[in-house]
Amino acid sequence: MKKNVFKTFLLGAVITAVFLSSCKKDNSNTEEQKESDRWITLSGALMRTNPGDGDGGTKVYSVNLADAHNANFTIDVFGKSANGNDIGYGVKSSRTARLQASADGKYLYNIQYTGADGGIFNKYEVGGGNKFTEVGSAINTSVYVGTSPRWVKAAEGIGVAVDVKVDVTRKGTAPNETINTIKSSGIILTLDLNNPRISNVNKAYFDLPALSSDEIAKGYHVFRFDAPVLNKAGDKLYIGTWMRQYDMNAFVTYNASGTAVYTTGALPRLATRTLVVDYPSLENPKFITSTQATGDNSGYRSPMSYVGTDGNVYQATHREIAGTGGSKILRIGANNEYDNSYVLSLDTELGVTNSYIETWKYAGDGIGFVIYSVNGDGGYIARVDLNNKKITKYTIPGEATLDFGQHQGIAVHGDYVYIPVTGIGTDGNLYIFNRKTGAMTVGAKLKNAAGNRYIGAY
Repeated sequence: MKKNVFKTFLLGAVITAVFLSSCKKDNSNTEEQKESDRWITLSGALMRTNPGDGDGGTKVYSVNLADAHNANFTIDVFGKSANGNDIGYGVKSSRTARLQASADGKYLYNIQYTGADGGIFNKYEVGGGNKFTEVGSAINTSVYVGTSPRWVKAAEGIGVAVDVKVDVTRKGTAPNETINTIKSSGIILTLDLNNPRISNVNKAYFDLPALSSDEIAKGYHVFRFDAPVLNKAGDKLYIGTWMRQYDMNAFVTYNASGTAVYTTGALPRLATRTLVVDYPSLENPKFITSTQATGDNSGYRSPMSYVGTDGNVYQATHREIAGTGGSKILRIGANNEYDNSYVLSLDTELGVTNSYIETWKYAGDGIGFVIYSVNGDGGYIARVDLNNKKITKYTIPGEATLDFGQHQGIAVHGDYVYIPVTGIGTDGNLYIFNRKTGAMTVGAKLKNAAGNRYIGAY
């Protein structure tokens, strides 16, 4: 379909923050002037068919920091004003918008995922309330990475979109066909977020670094990669992977549309792996492998790796083998290899079994905040001290029934971390955490609607 690159669409859960201070608002202090212009943007996902599916689109709304911290203030991203107009701004997205934001909260970025405009990138300036203005040029990335690219802000001003193709050949004759070969190939595209344009792209899918011949024979392959991050030196991109294994002996079946369906194998998971490529050339792909985890590090609509204050990259995992310590946080050193002397297990530190990090955020000075579930249930928040390897859980009302499975964004401004917390179709609050002291306070009320949920702050 023809891409409509001129329509303005708004991006999902942006939390931008107005800094609370007693500063005078005059022209004598430029920095104070800037702080007074900050916004916190919240995003919410609408139901399409089933409660919580998030496939009905995305709405966003921004407030100043004073209102964000005010427990008596109500934000209603899904509601209607007295004159019947939408309170929140509807971001154009066939499914849930994959939103990213600048560190100062002034801009939102989105690449549409699927639909008539799948693959179109847009940049928006945040103006408060439901005022979002498209700036720069809309960029069509679909000609390279398809209409369903996975992407994140890999560093300030740098966006990275990726895609993987899995090619399977078969042998035999239906209904007795089996898999003959599996090969994964990938493509990487970088975006200049400051002056929207494609800054580099592989231009063609490249073969991913070979797995061992034994692994290939057993049906292992890269199913997806996502959540890129640029290292501190600015010369390497780390891209998370989702490894999968097919049963090479199982017969191939076909769905109603005639598409081949392959049986997922039951062999043990491979060790956690990250794809490393040179930046900005995007050349010399190779895998690095952790000896401390087996989980994937590709994330789900949000980053999994962050450059720490100490220059190391800290990376979360999920989909670990049951009973092996749950989600973990790993470390990649300045030598662009895993530091296999470092591992932080949520299960071990929290005394739970089969924890699963839904998303997390590095907040600075070795402190992070994780949102996780346990055995597939609940929605929990914890503060992570990466330097001292300590994790402290918070108690949130109704946490045993919460579902953060679609959560995308955690906002950080100064010493404060912002996380919207609502159930599916139920009201909640914006929770605010002091990264230094660990103190938690309850901020603005979040008004919800049936089947919907709040999914991010930027």
